[in-house]
Amino acid sequence: MVAITFAVMASIIMNVLDTTIVNVALPHMQGGLRANIDQVTWILTSYMLAMVVVTPMTGLLVERFGQRRLMIGSVAGFVLASALAGQSHSITEMVIWRFLQGLLGASMVPVGQAILVSSYPPARRGMAMATLGMGIMLGPILGPILGGYITDDASWRWCFYVNVPVGLIALFLLIRHVPEAGQSPHPRPIDWQGFLAMAMGLGCAQTVLSLGDQDDWFSSQTITTLTVVAAASLMLFVWRSLTIDRPIVNLRLLKNRALALGSAGIGLFGLALYGVMVILPFYLQEHMGYEAQTAGLVMAPQGVGAMVSMALAGRLLNHGANPRLVALSGIALGTFGSYLTLSYNLHIDMAWVIWPGLIRGLGLGLISIPLFTIAFSSLTRQETAEGSGIFNLMRNLGGSIGIAIITTIISEYTQVAWNQMGGHITPYTPMLAVVLHGHQATAATVQTLAQILGQHAAMRGILDAFVFVFWGFIILIPLVLFMGNPKTSHPVEIVVES
Repeated sequence: MVAITFAVMASIIMNVLDTTIVNVALPHMQGGLRANIDQVTWILTSYMLAMVVVTPMTGLLVERFGQRRLMIGSVAGFVLASALAGQSHSITEMVIWRFLQGLLGASMVPVGQAILVSSYPPARRGMAMATLGMGIMLGPILGPILGGYITDDASWRWCFYVNVPVGLIALFLLIRHVPEAGQSPHPRPIDWQGFLAMAMGLGCAQTVLSLGDQDDWFSSQTITTLTVVAAASLMLFVWRSLTIDRPIVNLRLLKNRALALGSAGIGLFGLALYGVMVILPFYLQEHMGYEAQTAGLVMAPQGVGAMVSMALAGRLLNHGANPRLVALSGIALGTFGSYLTLSYNLHIDMAWVIWPGLIRGLGLGLISIPLFTIAFSSLTRQETAEGSGIFNLMRNLGGSIGIAIITTIISEYTQVAWNQMGGHITPYTPMLAVVLHGHQATAATVQTLAQILGQHAAMRGILDAFVFVFWGFIILIPLVLFMGNPKTSHPVEIVVES
């Protein structure tokens, strides 16, 4: 079991890491690939786009290929795509290989969950899921740190090449130790109409979320058109999923209250996690003057807290703790850690970043494992792979929506704050005129004043973004309260087998 756990963990960390490791390297990649800022954002968008399209199909792929073959094929293809991305010499090449990375890596997390669940006895599954959760949490936390060190000390290309040795080790262990399971002798036929509707709907929606802010949302004809296409396609997809006998994704599973509320909860969890991962690097590097490596290290305690609390959550659940109470305690910690960020300013000490991050990380770890436990508590063995696909899709979508909303809040509310504060800085403001006259104002003085105004306006926008994350934790409370207690449901072994 140790070898299986290590193989699955290495695969998932490699996969999740790639969602954030290139963020700090984008300016360097922009020059190396001769791309402008709008083009280089597709390096991130193409990866997430492929992920959200393929993730819901996990159940169908497991039926056709089985857990072992699907995981091995995903890891092998991901390693190859990573190597090709590292040698890219144009933005077109990079976007193609990143899309292929996302396409091949999308099934790793849900299939890895199924492999671990089927490998551990029921009494130890809470700890197995805690271990898996550490890998999922570790990726976004390590991404900026590792990306900063690699980019500064080697090259942005090594952000992709680093996957090759890790992936080869994982591949060797998967081939040797993971048993075959999950393949169906009579897999369902592929609903191509449903697949095309799902791919078009999720793809257009992801593109809108990724590019909406930089294109000024619905003032752009492209964004408006993509939104209409996404809405129509998703409605068609939902209709087919609920009306045909064997849909591409079994949305009927969402009639299960535990899975539906658990998926909604993990979506809010993704929103809070990825929202913070967007705000803090921007705040620390652009306004506190931290270097990329320092910013990553200051953010690391959140990941440490999450890993510690995930291990604790696994032990508590294995000893019969109520998952809802564990999740609520995590929400309390996450809410408190987020509340502390509401007092941030441009002159805080480094400790004010470290301690709230540690507290918030402890909360995140106590939330994620109980959510998974509750969501899958009443699914049958045959439903687990599809349920895992839906569950992880919501985590990815929550992160995408959170990133889009956070970047929009920072942009829009910074401008609002600039207008509000700037409205009081005019030649007709008596106190300003006295100050400028007393200091014999020059053009440089006015420029410095504008720079200070811009910094404080940006700080207002950042604080509004932190308020959004704070309310994300608050909204989790009623969701968890409405979830059923797994002890009172019909417990089954969460295993994907043929």
